[in-house]
Amino acid sequence: MGSNAGRPAGSTAAALGGRLMKLVGDRDAARFSCEISRVSAEPHPVGERSLYGDLLAWVVDSIVGVVIARLGAAGPGERFILDLRFTDGGYVDVDALPASARWVLRTVSAFLAEDHEEVQRSLTAAEQQFDLTMRAETLADALIWLDFVLEVDLPDPPDVTTT
Repeated sequence: MGSNAGRPAGSTAAALGGRLMKLVGDRDAARFSCEISRVSAEPHPVGERSLYGDLLAWVVDSIVGVVIARLGAAGPGERFILDLRFTDGGYVDVDALPASARWVLRTVSAFLAEDHEEVQRSLTAAEQQFDLTMRAETLADALIWLDFVLEVDLPDPPDVTTT
């Protein structure tokens, strides 16, 4: 299972993703902003995948990987439902989120629902249709969400019975 939907992220995307996650963890906003801007502004080579697209696919895949590792995979007939709540327990209005945060939530949700066509459509739109500002905001939000799911206190995954 992978959110890359036929577009496996290369080692360059994984290495850059790891470096960006370190900058998030170190709270190095200046370097983080510089790197996000550089990757987001990179021209898209005709007929080739961009580093931006590969990196964004890697981040989404990593978010999903952490969720599944922490909660376990959905079983037959089950599915994940993502609810965002404030710390006081109130629900977050997804439509009130910035467009970049909605993109992350909807793309991760599509992956968890195994809607590979929607995941591919969403990744392609981010890579080819978003303007420079939206590209940067989306990548930054995805990385910040990955940092959050890595740090959030989730229960241990359920025990799996093997036969």
